[in-house]
Amino acid sequence: MRAMTDPLDDTAAPLTRGHKKRARTRQGLLDAALRVFARQDVAATALQDLAAEADVSTGTIYNYFRTRDELAEAVGIALASEFSEAISVLSEGVRSGATRLAIGVRMFVLRAQTDPQWASALLRVIHFDQAVHSRLADHVRNDLRDGLAEGVLNYADEGLALDLVVACATGAIRATLEGRAPAGQDVLLTEMVLRALGATPAKARKITALPLPQDG
Repeated sequence: MRAMTDPLDDTAAPLTRGHKKRARTRQGLLDAALRVFARQDVAATALQDLAAEADVSTGTIYNYFRTRDELAEAVGIALASEFSEAISVLSEGVRSGATRLAIGVRMFVLRAQTDPQWASALLRVIHFDQAVHSRLADHVRNDLRDGLAEGVLNYADEGLALDLVVACATGAIRATLEGRAPAGQDVLLTEMVLRALGATPAKARKITALPLPQDG
């Protein structure tokens, strides 16, 4: 499991030695929280659990996060932002919103299959903090709008469309963690999502069959 990238860590600005140390400590706390949330529900986690995982004092944690809710939100934002930004980089140059949406859903599902710790933590944080659900939806909003404008997608309500995409993707993660995922889950699910969003069966099949972009 690779470390998360903290979206609040502004590495573009010059940092003093003290700022760098503080950023590293905060990042370490986020990574420790990810490991804890992968093992147990957020609501059942105390800041003392995080302190033990990160091998720091509870007082150190309070220097960065005042409550468990604040910590869970930070972890969720980091998880959602890191992965969504990775998808955006790989989808750069893809003009079709429906195609970008398909790439995102497929990669989301495949990530869960290869990184169960990430998947488990993300599910628990989403269940605990609705703001993370909204953050994930925000990352696919433009793809939905572009897919609608280009005439590939045809849905009546944007909010319901966003909920559908997030619910299907997180449901697929749960199926993977529970050992219920069928072979080719990413392709099957993405084709069904596109059809549910108004794409014709032929168009949904064609988009989903496109090869995924490769990093580098």
